[in-house]
Amino acid sequence: MRIDAHQFFTPEHTPQHLAQILARTRFDGSIAISRTPDDLAGCDSVRGIVARCDSLAELDRWQRHPKFVGVCGPALDPAEVERRATPLDLELPAADALRLVEQHPGLRIALVHLGLPDGGEPWFRAMEQLAHSPQVYVKISGLITRISRPWNASRVRPFVQHALALFGPGRLMFGSDWPACLPEAIWKQTLAAFTQSIGAQSIATREELLGGAACRFYGIQTHDQDIRIQSG
Repeated sequence: MRIDAHQFFTPEHTPQHLAQILARTRFDGSIAISRTPDDLAGCDSVRGIVARCDSLAELDRWQRHPKFVGVCGPALDPAEVERRATPLDLELPAADALRLVEQHPGLRIALVHLGLPDGGEPWFRAMEQLAHSPQVYVKISGLITRISRPWNASRVRPFVQHALALFGPGRLMFGSDWPACLPEAIWKQTLAAFTQSIGAQSIATREELLGGAACRFYGIQTHDQDIRIQSG
């Protein structure tokens, strides 16, 4: 199953719009970052929702949503998120993420936008330490607008290759960051940037990066599981 592991919606950029894009590129769905639960309950292309929460009361409500798979929000108490065993999307520099993991070793973290690499040595060292924590995954997202603006594949490739060597394909996931990528890049160009960054890889590695890791981290049911359930 192919999953875009990081995107969100706006009034101008709707679930229906993205569903058409995903279908044309043979993706099975996405993980949506959202603050409003009601809009996405019936959207088949949204396989899971990472909730933007500012309070535990909000998190309580979200955890009853059928598509809830994780949370993000700097105001949340990480100790409580850890206690609930809730996946946490974390948009922080890798060094800051490392300090949080050291304080809360049970947190299940998806480090967004490669941990915001700036080319400095602290990012490389922090990523090496984070890779020792098996509950930490990394999103290859924001390549065009968050990491390299203007886009330069040769500048981004060392960061992606370093993460791939450390975490392996089983803990890395592609995210388009759509529609934040606009107007610099349409969705398809974010996939091309990802492909240029990872370089030549086996089919198995590509499928892990393009969906396998995201399905495991967020607990998304795959087509293989669907077949087993139906046949059982």
